Amino acid sequence: MTDREDLVDALVQEMPRYISASVRYQIAVADQLGMPLADVHAVGALLELGPAGVRALADVMGMTTGAVTRLVDRLEGSGFVRREPDPTDRRRVVLRVVPERVRDISRYYESMGERWQRQIDEYSDGELRFLVEFLRRGRDNARIETDQLRAEGRAHATRRTPGKP
Repeated sequence: MTDREDLVDALVQEMPRYISASVRYQIAVADQLGMPLADVHAVGALLELGPAGVRALADVMGMTTGAVTRLVDRLEGSGFVRREPDPTDRRRVVLRVVPERVRDISRYYESMGERWQRQIDEYSDGELRFLVEFLRRGRDNARIETDQLRAEGRAHATRRTPGKP
């Protein structure tokens, strides 16, 4: 094998290991918080989305609106989100994260952030540009694959069989 082939092989082997380690870390954080993993991810999704309705959160999470409503009930009960009137539609509510409570989650990521910062400090600007592009494209690819699985795969909460409610 060439050096490039060795590098590609190493990358192909390392990527799923990295993803699995990240998922296990997320599970450990959720366990420390005494929260279901989906609840922790929902807070993260709302941080990405900004104020959003239940339907938007359900779409991002790949869950039914009923399941997300129960999830939001738990998050509201524990003070992580607030339901507020939608300023553009009185019939709807928007979900907003409660910054003070998000700090309770964030503290579990501080040491990881410090590790990342030390690692980032070792890279050149060119390497950092590459990493940002690599991560953005990887996120886009994950979104495309997720959408494809939801559209074509086993029936999912966000996809109904034609002709069935």
